[in-house]
Amino acid sequence: MNYKFGTKAETLEVLKKVGFNVPPLYYFSLAEWENDSVSVVKAVQRAFSGCGEKIIVRSSSLAEDSGEASQAGAFDSIMNIDPECEIDVRKAIESVFDSYRGSSKDQVLIQPMVQNIEASGVIMTRCMHDGSPYYVLNYDDESGKTDSITGGTGVSKTIYIYKGVSEEDFDSYRVHKMMELVRELETVFPGVPLDIEFALDKNQVMHLFQVRRICTCQNWNPNVENIVSDKILFVEQYVSRYLEKRAGVFGERSMLGVMPDWNPAEIIGVTPRPLAASLYREIITRRNWSRAREEMGYRRMPPEELMVLVAGRPYIDIRNSFNSFLPAGLSPESSEKIVNAWLDFLDFNPQYHDKIEFEVASTIYDPCFEEDFKSRYPGILAEDDFTDYKNRLRELTNRNLMPGGSLDKAYERIDHLVSLQTEYCSLENCDSVFEILATVKQLLEDCSEFGTLPFSIIARHGFIAEAFLRSIIRKRGLTCERVNDFKRSVETVSGEMSRDYRMVCSGSLARDAFLKRYGHLRPGTYDILSPRYRDRADLFSESVEVHEENQDCHEFFLSKGERAAINGIFAEVGISAVDADLFMDYAAKAIAGREYAKFVFTRNLSKALEGIALWGHKVGLDKQELSFLNLPEILDSLFSQLDDNIREHFVALIENGKRQYELANSFKLSYLIRSSKDVYIVPQHRCAPNFITTKKVEAPVARVRTDSVDNQDLDGCIVCIESADPGYDWVFTRSIAGLVTKYGGTNSHMAIRCAEYGLPAAIGCGELLFDKVSSAKRCTLDAGQQTLNSDS
Repeated sequence: MNYKFGTKAETLEVLKKVGFNVPPLYYFSLAEWENDSVSVVKAVQRAFSGCGEKIIVRSSSLAEDSGEASQAGAFDSIMNIDPECEIDVRKAIESVFDSYRGSSKDQVLIQPMVQNIEASGVIMTRCMHDGSPYYVLNYDDESGKTDSITGGTGVSKTIYIYKGVSEEDFDSYRVHKMMELVRELETVFPGVPLDIEFALDKNQVMHLFQVRRICTCQNWNPNVENIVSDKILFVEQYVSRYLEKRAGVFGERSMLGVMPDWNPAEIIGVTPRPLAASLYREIITRRNWSRAREEMGYRRMPPEELMVLVAGRPYIDIRNSFNSFLPAGLSPESSEKIVNAWLDFLDFNPQYHDKIEFEVASTIYDPCFEEDFKSRYPGILAEDDFTDYKNRLRELTNRNLMPGGSLDKAYERIDHLVSLQTEYCSLENCDSVFEILATVKQLLEDCSEFGTLPFSIIARHGFIAEAFLRSIIRKRGLTCERVNDFKRSVETVSGEMSRDYRMVCSGSLARDAFLKRYGHLRPGTYDILSPRYRDRADLFSESVEVHEENQDCHEFFLSKGERAAINGIFAEVGISAVDADLFMDYAAKAIAGREYAKFVFTRNLSKALEGIALWGHKVGLDKQELSFLNLPEILDSLFSQLDDNIREHFVALIENGKRQYELANSFKLSYLIRSSKDVYIVPQHRCAPNFITTKKVEAPVARVRTDSVDNQDLDGCIVCIESADPGYDWVFTRSIAGLVTKYGGTNSHMAIRCAEYGLPAAIGCGELLFDKVSSAKRCTLDAGQQTLNSDS
């Protein structure tokens, strides 16, 4: 079979005749309607009277579903019309025709409403934006409506399925039924990328509502299918080998995630350019991540890295992460059981992939540790083994809570980096490319040893503080509102920056003084293409100021009853290193310190990026080209003689980096990889946002990107940003109404800032919800009810 497309109605009529389950249809042209509308209405009533169902009056314009433009959603469709009511039928038909303003050959299509819907949605036979060889299933299996996906109103699920997937890889009967329909349609329209609208009823019968061409195919890279197909078997084999049992690491298998632990999705993005990924690896995920935990009393790790690149996409090795949360000295038998239990729990609860420290792993001995562990993992450890595990974790916790411990020592290292930053030479004064790179190397080594290493320790203390505060709420030592008051009392670098920004706007602080302190910040901390604050022409706009209620921190003091309650909680579980007041001081220091430490080390990182840019300029490479190089490739030129034409040498490496980046963008991989099968069938996990404050706001939506330097009007808007990177702090200098991020956890930088400002936020919404909200004109963010809905 090989048929041509007509209008929506004509195409469905042909498909019905060849055996597809298309609901009964009746259609007519505008010319017919204008010639004798009375006869048309009667014909409609004859066609659908007695069927006992309501009808849908659908558009079928010549302007729709062409090879050049789909006009999806451009014209009216009116649902749930009673065919017996002549007035309603006429009104609906006129409404649809009025939405065209087109040709007399335009049509209206009428069909019965399909009942008892189990799932409905849209399937595309290629990725719409780039043509990657995946079937894209986007469906709603909750609302029972047929238009929830096309109308953007339903709770949707998205699955990418590689076109070469094997039948045995399917474990969902529902998805299998969808794929049967798709493959049958591909035999009718061979070689044509299709956009298919369908519904599956509760009798497991598929109903076909629409088939049209994907009109964006004219913009696709013609080689995109080969890019994926040539590499996918290798990627599957690599993942399969990587997840296996490995010597020196506890756990029978591993899993990979983009948001656990050090959360590369939040910091460098799911498809970072090679330079950003290699920088992140060098100063954090190669060794500092585990060194920091070892210094705090967790197990000494073998030389394992935390981050792995799969088809150019960064993933955290969750087994390695779990191993690093075991207290030192724990028996191998207990360690193996615990890590396997954590992995199994996450496997069965993938929705926790971005919340593993609070919902899966026990990383600290907080007041709710024992009840949480026993409820999640009953019988995993014998009583003596559990007692040993509990005691070691409690000892580790008390040692780290103690004044003068690892938190204070980490602060000392950060302060040492501050002193080193006054001694660095100016990059502009470097005489040669070698001197520039030597300075970059020194900046990054100091950043690693005195910046990201102590930052890693302070960040872990931030998680300890948050875990304790949550437990204290659960134990009724403090209310949620009082903990929010406490967080608002903690002034961070962000709060200081907002205050200084207001001073610049009022004329009481010079712009140069502001930029001297904050000018190194950039929305994409590791991205050489992301502009620094000092490079933003729009940083100081007309008439901008922070919300009055967010301007100042308020003092927080425990009441006598709260102090007694917290001390009682601590005494009951054996927390002896601090009392209630000392703990609140500790928590404030951990929360503020995390922000301060990152603020300090990013000065080295930002300067190193500017040094790389200067080096690139001298050898004839711009920032775009440099972004495709790996850091070791750049620094190795200090110690390895290159070809006579240095630019030609690096251009070849840049081409390799571009191919890696192109591969990362063409591949579709899930937030969580649990087996090699996930390389072929890729569910997009829906994330539960982390809501900050209990406030509700309805406002216009404004999306801000990392490379944006345009003067955006953000006043009164709910701002959408992809990551919770502190380089976005400048948005708090605007009078924003709320914040939504795609990535980030409850303890991320933006979560802390919003708590500090009392600003409603939804942190870490995941790709599906974020894309829906950020593309809307308005949304409602109700942090108290924990809902986020797009209004248009």
